[in-house]
Amino acid sequence: METKEEIRKQILAVRAEISKAERRAAEAVIAERLMQADFYKNARCIYCYASFRDEAGTAQIIEGSLRQGKRVAAPRVVGRRGMEFFFIKSRADLRPGAWNIPEPGPWCAKAPLPDEETLVILPGAAFDRSGARIGYGGGFYDTYLEGNERCIKAALAFDAQCVEKVPAEAHDVRADYIITEKELIRCCQDCPETR
Repeated sequence: METKEEIRKQILAVRAEISKAERRAAEAVIAERLMQADFYKNARCIYCYASFRDEAGTAQIIEGSLRQGKRVAAPRVVGRRGMEFFFIKSRADLRPGAWNIPEPGPWCAKAPLPDEETLVILPGAAFDRSGARIGYGGGFYDTYLEGNERCIKAALAFDAQCVEKVPAEAHDVRADYIITEKELIRCCQDCPETR
């Protein structure tokens, strides 16, 4: 079996090759598919990464969620290996932060730990159908969500990022759902069915 680092490198190279036109079309489908899902509609708060470089885009999701009156929070790196979420009122609240990734500005209020009314949208390099994921190597989401089983976790990915098997460890946070341009994957038996 390939290592996480080998899979990460391989899948990120594949993702980088997706053309701008394909990416835009896929992102529109991913956003629509997510926003039609019951678990999204039922969420009061959306904790969502601010997309960077060639990640599955979140601009439509952030803007659409704010228009619907949902509270939206984005992550900010805190300290060496920590991450916290902060509420934003628009994408104008985002500024280049750690590694130049967009983060909420210092004026944004800190969001509480996610609860059962919160949907956390996960980024990542590679995913399998069980919800196992390979992030970017920092462990920020694994640390932040450690022991939190109350919130719903959905990953956004291009279909090319889905692999047969991701090597997972006990502390790795799994996605409950994965949304691609081709399908909505329900990863856990306990997760509610969704349209």
